[in-house]
Amino acid sequence: MHEISIAGAIIDSVLECAKKNDAKKVEEVFIEIGELTALNPGQLKFIFETITKGTVAEGAKYDIKIVKPQINCRKCSYSGNIEFFEKLHFFLPIIKCPECSDADIDIIAGRECCVKKIKIS
Repeated sequence: MHEISIAGAIIDSVLECAKKNDAKKVEEVFIEIGELTALNPGQLKFIFETITKGTVAEGAKYDIKIVKPQINCRKCSYSGNIEFFEKLHFFLPIIKCPECSDADIDIIAGRECCVKKIKIS
């Protein structure tokens, strides 16, 4: 369950930002998570609620946007979305171009895990 360490790092970042800005309360946190990270948004929200008790982020709303994977194919120059059929928690997928089936690709989206914006008061 890698969500615990990731959630801890996210909350550390949020609390540091809140402190630098003399925030009395963190109202909302906007996060982008790539589908390729295999992070579970529900588990993240639960962990956020648990580890923020007694902090300025207690009770904050977490708006988590899932970013779909996108690739650039080096062989046929396809650029766009890909689909998954495997469960990422059990094994790593082989990502191939949906146009030519080649695996020589660059992943351009879908591996993100970042705080985009924090609403404080």
